Amino acid sequence: MQSTPPAKTIRICIIEDHTDFRKTLIAAIDSTETLTCEASFSNAEDAFEYFQSNPKPDVLVLDLGLPGIDGIEAIPQFCELSSEMKVLVLTVFENKTRVFQALGAGASGYLMKSSGLKSIVQGIEDAYSGIAPLSSEIAQMVFATFKAFKPATPEADISGREAEILKQLAEGDTRIAISDTLQVSRHTIDSHIRNIYRKLQVHNVSGAIKKAAEMHII
Repeated sequence: MQSTPPAKTIRICIIEDHTDFRKTLIAAIDSTETLTCEASFSNAEDAFEYFQSNPKPDVLVLDLGLPGIDGIEAIPQFCELSSEMKVLVLTVFENKTRVFQALGAGASGYLMKSSGLKSIVQGIEDAYSGIAPLSSEIAQMVFATFKAFKPATPEADISGREAEILKQLAEGDTRIAISDTLQVSRHTIDSHIRNIYRKLQVHNVSGAIKKAAEMHII
């Protein structure tokens, strides 16, 4: 009987200046079967120096309120280091300006520390998989900002089920919650979301919500 190949280990780096929270997050990551924290730092400068001579992680978990270089300022610099590395913001800031600055700078997702470790770990896995994670309050903020936009292009070929998933994403539901509500597998939800991205020609949840609102799909 052919054995199943082991799942790929997703390599994580954390930049977080709060020592206790950093240790707690490392422990949560290393307790999973698919994630491993390869490095952690209290500031961006030390991370930049480390990356000069070490491989880049799959996902970089980045706080915004850092000593020295601010997290938002650091995001595009980290993105330049590797086109494959996902930069996931994990912070206490839910100010609209900070949110859009971070997403505009190249962040692959935006999570609140108050989301809880289980949701944060899931968000890291989502970021790696290309499904940009947003905490519910951030998703609602993005949706509210773009809701008033008028449609700029003809309606895309979005199915009823895809429109339903878009609506739930706009309301801040996670893919796990959507899977439970619709009583389908997480894999099915992931497939629908990838199809939504392709049809709307976007690359993340915030872009999909914006485009869907512009086109009056939601």
